[in-house]
Amino acid sequence: MAERLTRKQMADKYPNQWLGIRNITYKGREIESAEVVYTKKTASELGLFSLRGEDVQPLFTTPDMVFQLGAAGGINSGTEI
Repeated sequence: MAERLTRKQMADKYPNQWLGIRNITYKGREIESAEVVYTKKTASELGLFSLRGEDVQPLFTTPDMVFQLGAAGGINSGTEI
């Protein structure tokens, strides 16, 4: 059975992991809560589940809400060239 958690609870319970989530509730553009159906999977594995028709969305968690590949923006982010 899936476990329904808030976005913060997911990050706290499963830090720095890919999760497979479904039945997502949004608050504006942010995930408010979702059912966690997969843990300890790679992004590729979760993508294959989606391709096979399973209702699952991959989500990478970090406790401090930092993007997986680094900060958003570029070297000149916010500056005029």
